[in-house]
Amino acid sequence: NVDPFGHTRGLVQILNKTGYEGYMFMRPGDGDRWIKLPANEFKWVGYDDSEITAVRHGSYNSHKGDAISKVKGFFDRCPEDDFVLCLWGIGNHGGGPSKKDIDDINAFAEEVKSNGGHEVIHSTPESYLDELNNSGKELPKYEKSLNPWSVGCYTSQVRIKQKYRAAENLFTLAETMCSHACLNNLMEYPDTELAEAIYDILTVQFHDSIPGSSVQPVEEMALRMLDHGMEILTRVKARAFFALAAGQKKADEDKIPVFAYNPYPYEISGDFTSEFMLWDQNWNPEFLMPRLYAADGSIVPSQCEKENSTIPIQWRKRIVFNATLAPMSLNRFDCAFDVIEKKPVPTCTQDGEHYVFTCNSFGIKINKNTGLVDSYTKNGEEYVKENSFSLDVYADNYDPWGMEVNSFKNKIGSFRIATPKETQKFCCLDNELAPVHVIESGNVRTVIEAVFCYEDSRALVKYFLSENDGLRIDVRVVWTEKQKMIKLSVPCAFGADKCIGEHAYGREELFTDLVENVSQRYLVATNGKQAIAAANNGVYGSSFDGENGVLNITLLRSPSYTAHPLPQRITMPQDRYLPYIEQGERDFSFRFDIGAHKEILDTTPRRAQHFNMQPTLLSFYPTGIGEKPQSPLKLDGDIICCTAFKKAEVGEGYIIRLFNPTGESQNATVEFMGRKLTLDFGKYEIKTVRATASSLCETDLLENLLD
Repeated sequence: NVDPFGHTRGLVQILNKTGYEGYMFMRPGDGDRWIKLPANEFKWVGYDDSEITAVRHGSYNSHKGDAISKVKGFFDRCPEDDFVLCLWGIGNHGGGPSKKDIDDINAFAEEVKSNGGHEVIHSTPESYLDELNNSGKELPKYEKSLNPWSVGCYTSQVRIKQKYRAAENLFTLAETMCSHACLNNLMEYPDTELAEAIYDILTVQFHDSIPGSSVQPVEEMALRMLDHGMEILTRVKARAFFALAAGQKKADEDKIPVFAYNPYPYEISGDFTSEFMLWDQNWNPEFLMPRLYAADGSIVPSQCEKENSTIPIQWRKRIVFNATLAPMSLNRFDCAFDVIEKKPVPTCTQDGEHYVFTCNSFGIKINKNTGLVDSYTKNGEEYVKENSFSLDVYADNYDPWGMEVNSFKNKIGSFRIATPKETQKFCCLDNELAPVHVIESGNVRTVIEAVFCYEDSRALVKYFLSENDGLRIDVRVVWTEKQKMIKLSVPCAFGADKCIGEHAYGREELFTDLVENVSQRYLVATNGKQAIAAANNGVYGSSFDGENGVLNITLLRSPSYTAHPLPQRITMPQDRYLPYIEQGERDFSFRFDIGAHKEILDTTPRRAQHFNMQPTLLSFYPTGIGEKPQSPLKLDGDIICCTAFKKAEVGEGYIIRLFNPTGESQNATVEFMGRKLTLDFGKYEIKTVRATASSLCETDLLENLLD
């Protein structure tokens, strides 16, 4: 895996459990900006303590017709009675091995052999690994991810990264819903369509596509491919959704049904949103206030918010409600309406210069003069400092890889709160508006909006203050700057000195000295007692100031396209316009949770998963035909994550993929169509279960039955 820009430690368990014996890579190299490996050949240890032999080699390529120089250099450095690996060829920089290179190497090998020297052979990585494993060498161990390298690629071309994440989750969701429907004989499994969609998704994994170091046409191609895959998946998911609505009774004449599909094999609770049409256009001045009922007739906490469309009559409605959804099933709600004189004006408690929101054990204060959060408490304990969640701007450069740096420390400014006049202009209003204002409120949540400015750029921040669902922050940036970077700053008030980030099937402590970190769906800043978690919808870069306890989440950076620095050469032509990345509107979404260290670490993996793969909601009128499908899968406990439920690719039945996201042993019982299987998980262990009509048993990762 020679050219990727870093490698997650989560690969080790997957490689180990699928039969790999070795892993060959090139980056990161051994330099001051990168990690210091104990050797170029070592035992790479996974999160679950599994191991694989890893080999770091020099550059994998050579210039056309000049491979012999590289081979001779390796030959001269080869110790007596030992062996070295030399990779050569042009590779993806222009072609494979040239005839001249092969002839030169063969001639050199004959010359060395005739002189009684070392043997030079054409070989394979597998042969090299066999010789290494049989050599008796005692290889040192390494127990971290192989990062950093090209830290700019954790963020460059963020639209691709966000859409890739969305496509990934949509694929898993579609698989789950189709499996559910097929098990109840409601549809055929769409193998061909799923295969076409995953082809699109996997193709975009190529560097330099997903790292964002490509030219602009490749960025456009990647977005197009992901959109193509997502359109296929959306249609497949819709078929499954309507199939799973079998047996739902027809709607009452005075109610509008709303359905929510929970794709998880356990209950989930949260705030959910759905839009629907009224029976007809309503031109009356009175306001129709939704009232939502659960299937058992109980009233569900809900509120009416501004719908997506802007038509000045009551025709379309958006309802937000808080509910608990039953496991892996279509949950039904029915909406009636109360006629009131007019829609309530959104409000929020004020205390001097702050909007104040309190619920249960939580409290949040938003400064009306700065638009920033001055307090975020739980059980009376403060978790953030004043002026939290600021949008800070850092000096950057033209290089989308960021290959000459490992951090971005030069803060050159911050977005400031807009004036009422600037707010009026940005929002295109008839009159001036306070830059911090309440736009929604009710018995589910309060939404506060703030407008910010930085030079010619603008930002809109929405705070979603929920009675039951933590703190969500949405950021829309209208960005016109170049060679600059934006970070969302979270200064912790409790002395956080560690930062933990999710990696593939694991998590690890990240750098605390402002080196740019990479992680997946969540970050946790902690002092070992208190912690704050940040779940995201497609952001990978961050940095952490362990001395001051500040988490900086990297939103976007604006280098040029494929601008590759080389020594003693001018990279950026000075005689023309060149396009820059991330010009225009970009959207980001985060969920923040606070609490005790262990509680946060235990609950955040599932919360981050839910934040990325949310239930599907739709309002429609069922036919009443058929029988309600059975919920096929249940999982007990609060820790173990279900990462896949799909038709088996090898053999019969369905595959259930489960994962322990903690560093402690766990157990869980999975129930499939009435059968139960209890599993014991080691730390960070992935387990696979095959479910058929007659059995429920554990398999390996390749879906083969375990002995």
